[in-house]
Amino acid sequence: MQPARTVDCLSRLKPWLLCLAFGPILACSDGLIGKAEGNKLPGTPGTPGPGGSEICNPAAPLLTGTRVWRLTQTQLKNTLTDTFGFTGRIVTMLPEDSRLEGYANQPDGLGISPLLADYYFRAADEIGIQVVTDSANFLKCPLTSLDANCLAGFLNTYGAKAWRRPLTDAERTKLTQLYTTVSPANGPELGLRMVVQAIVLSPNFLFRTELGATPEPGTATNLTAYELASALSYTIWDGPPDAELLAQAASGKLSDRATLVAQAQRLLSNAAKVAPALHSFIQQWLEIDSLDRSQKDPMLFPNYTPQVAQALSDETDRFVDSVVFEAGGDKSLRTLFGASYGFVNGLTAPLYGAQASGTDLIKVTLNPEQRRGLLTQGSFLARHSNSGTTGLVGRGRFIRETIMCAAVPPPPMMFVFDPGVITPDMTEREKFEAHRKNPACASCHALFDPIGIALENYDPIGQFRTTDRGKLIDPSGKIPAVKDGETITFSNYIDLVTQLSTLPETYDCFSSEYFQYATGRKLAQIDACDLQTVAKSFAASSYKLDALMLAVISSPGFAVRRN
Repeated sequence: MQPARTVDCLSRLKPWLLCLAFGPILACSDGLIGKAEGNKLPGTPGTPGPGGSEICNPAAPLLTGTRVWRLTQTQLKNTLTDTFGFTGRIVTMLPEDSRLEGYANQPDGLGISPLLADYYFRAADEIGIQVVTDSANFLKCPLTSLDANCLAGFLNTYGAKAWRRPLTDAERTKLTQLYTTVSPANGPELGLRMVVQAIVLSPNFLFRTELGATPEPGTATNLTAYELASALSYTIWDGPPDAELLAQAASGKLSDRATLVAQAQRLLSNAAKVAPALHSFIQQWLEIDSLDRSQKDPMLFPNYTPQVAQALSDETDRFVDSVVFEAGGDKSLRTLFGASYGFVNGLTAPLYGAQASGTDLIKVTLNPEQRRGLLTQGSFLARHSNSGTTGLVGRGRFIRETIMCAAVPPPPMMFVFDPGVITPDMTEREKFEAHRKNPACASCHALFDPIGIALENYDPIGQFRTTDRGKLIDPSGKIPAVKDGETITFSNYIDLVTQLSTLPETYDCFSSEYFQYATGRKLAQIDACDLQTVAKSFAASSYKLDALMLAVISSPGFAVRRN
């Protein structure tokens, strides 16, 4: 238990510590704490869709404005682990990051509310206590003999790791003054603890800066070498730069494009760090990262448990690994869209009509007439279903908007569907065919209902079925293609997925989704030339995911901002 004197001292010092930590941000952003829109970029004109439907203008590139970008909760955990070797209990309890455009890493959605600031303070205090407890592993002198010289060594090592760059003399002086203010009356333990809190609560830790080196308004400015190192590592690893990357930044070589690409390739070779970051993107892209909250009616699906949901989520990660990181994998999105195998255990095998026992996932060959890649996995199908029904409209709309990048108009205002036309014996297809008889609904629902109808072969937990309400399911249909005037006609969902996987527009769509995720930009904020160039590089590689990452990093807009 903490002595009362220590608790009282922390209470009195908290406002000063918060001022020390957040003062610069508060001063320049008109109150970023508790104001998520503090990172919003100015409005920019729209740009063409995936692949670019207009001729881009390389002479007038569309550049993202300078910005600060709060670390996501995952990035914060990874940075604490790399810096101190642990994260603490409070960090595991942080509120989830809000989703914006489907992703949790978008700058506009990453503000700091008063609640989150309080979590940060408690987490920083916990980290400080642990550092003091293990001070022998962090200091080159006994804690009882901690002086300015020994503290400088700590700051130069752990402060620089936390802030992803060397500290300035002024920063070291300020942190040293904090220690010398606290420690005489309260002891070196509390002094060091407060210094650690100041490091962890600083915007230099909590935020990535993309402010560049040129201060003149209206000009293009290159990211500084250390900003570029962080941009690279958080894009590929979802974590901070390692020692080699920081050394390249210190030498000034990282600003050379060839060196930047070489370092990106080095980071991509570390599968242990790349895989979790790629898993996070894939799960957010497919919206299956919330699968554990997708509850099913226990009366209808008694065997669908939290353990089943976790195993299905793990299967998706394992499937991605088999294609992208394991020997023999071709790293291609084509394979992720089309492979007819999966990873099941004793809990999930029945969903696929496969055989397995125990809790370990094993690779099995699946029926290619029922399963083809990510879009037929149990995780995707269960997530995009309701508690007791398949969620026909939601499934179809997701495929059209996120997999095809085809816009869907909003529903007509003031329209109310008459439920009296629905009878209990109707299949889902029959219900929505009745729905589409109303002209106000027909034009929009024709865009995505047929996709949802094709998905009726999969029940709300992803099991394949051939009947609904005792009637044979007809999964055939047709939808307008992304290209104007063209139509996709399909016999079932597998046929639809197969056709989509042959269309360049599908891969352009995925390319644009990853571009938005990796750079934290909305589509309208991405230069059309960059978008087209990345899409072409992705296609030239036979749609390899590592090539897509390298193409985004190599794009001119990755390292340049508009001041």
